[in-house]
Amino acid sequence: MKILMAYASGTGTTEKCARLLAEKLPGADLCDLKKNLVDPSSYDAVIVGGSIRFGALASRARTYLEKCEPILAGKRLGLFICCASADNIDDIFARNIPEKLLEHAAVHMSFGGELAVERARGVEKLMLKMMLKSSGKDSPAPQVFPERIAEFAEKIMAEA
Repeated sequence: MKILMAYASGTGTTEKCARLLAEKLPGADLCDLKKNLVDPSSYDAVIVGGSIRFGALASRARTYLEKCEPILAGKRLGLFICCASADNIDDIFARNIPEKLLEHAAVHMSFGGELAVERARGVEKLMLKMMLKSSGKDSPAPQVFPERIAEFAEKIMAEA
């Protein structure tokens, strides 16, 4: 099965997750949406992932989904997000993914996330520092969940 994995990463967590997923899907072609847009027409399956910042999907991932919606609606489709918050994941998907694609997707999942202050820039860096400070030391740090990535890969391959 020929798989395209297109992703848009803000501070690198989504790229990290896309690479971990690619290890479980041999032969998958990785496409960083910041660098180029690959036509999904020639692929059997397409996976699109993006970071969530303040409740919004990375704009390049959102634009790609909207631009390619007619093609993606006819493909085996997987959608993932990287989000440091564990709250309201279904709402985040519903607000950011075209309804037709969300219903069509074989799998959609959050892989968790990281608050990578050292990789953030500008106002985002300041806001992340404030969030970490206000959350307190007893709050668990956000993390990526490799078991979700493995489950996602199994579900995509099960649809083959």
